[in-house]
Amino acid sequence: MQSVDYRRIVKVLSKDQGYGFGIFLISIVVAIVYLVAFFAPWIGLPAGWHDLAVGIPVLLFVLLVLVISGWIGWTMLTTPPPAPLEPEPALPKEEATKANTKSNRARRKK
Repeated sequence: MQSVDYRRIVKVLSKDQGYGFGIFLISIVVAIVYLVAFFAPWIGLPAGWHDLAVGIPVLLFVLLVLVISGWIGWTMLTTPPPAPLEPEPALPKEEATKANTKSNRARRKK
């Protein structure tokens, strides 16, 4: 079997590609460790590993949802209300009473 010289491959990659390669390798290692821990009771490892493999992601997901909802609430709390687009023109008293009378008649007809 031919060996691969990873140092030569990494030298050819740009900085962003190198970070991507590192993230890819770390995710593969974490996935393998997670699968081993998840199936620990069936492959002869301590059963507590399975509990951790299920409990830790659930805990992290719940915390993520709570942090996001708290962030949304904080943003809504600290954001000033928007200014009105255009102020409504003030009607003289006579026109306002006529408009109210017409709308009241329309409501009564329904």
